[in-house]
Amino acid sequence: MKMSVKMCFGLAFVYGATLAFGLALYVGLIRSPLLGSLSILFYRGVMIAGLTAAIMLVSGLMLGRWRPAVPTLIGAIALSLAFNICFLITFPVTFDRSITMFLLARIERQDGQLDARALEDVYTREYLGEMRQIDRRVEEQTMSGNIRVEQGRIHITPQGRRLLSGGRLIGGWFGADPRFVTPPPPSNAH
Repeated sequence: MKMSVKMCFGLAFVYGATLAFGLALYVGLIRSPLLGSLSILFYRGVMIAGLTAAIMLVSGLMLGRWRPAVPTLIGAIALSLAFNICFLITFPVTFDRSITMFLLARIERQDGQLDARALEDVYTREYLGEMRQIDRRVEEQTMSGNIRVEQGRIHITPQGRRLLSGGRLIGGWFGADPRFVTPPPPSNAH
């Protein structure tokens, strides 16, 4: 089947409008109290992305004569879902977890007043201390099923091992720093 220029512009409009509407709806639902009891931003974001896609599908099917062809509608909504999850991971989740963003904010707050040693002290005191980021990660990874805590000791689960194996494999494809997923043996200093 030969596509006309008009059909191409029509498809581009449907896909573009669906992406824009999907992102707006997604951000609106994220900002609402919906699923607010989920404390892990990533899980909440993925669930709301799925809900956004479902709302869009039902709404799209109800458009009647203004509805695009069902395969086009499904394709546009699938693209919107993928875009929303990519957006979630690239921006909010990265910002929520990023040591780089934390450090940049502290440099901005004390512009020109810090050297590398002072910045390390701020990181240790605020990020690890006051903000209790290790406790947060232990709680999140326990909820995720990657670790379990027994009598105060932290153990990796089979799921956590699979996650690390996947991280090593995919990280290797992209030349990521392997030290994050394959640390050296512990030193005897403890």
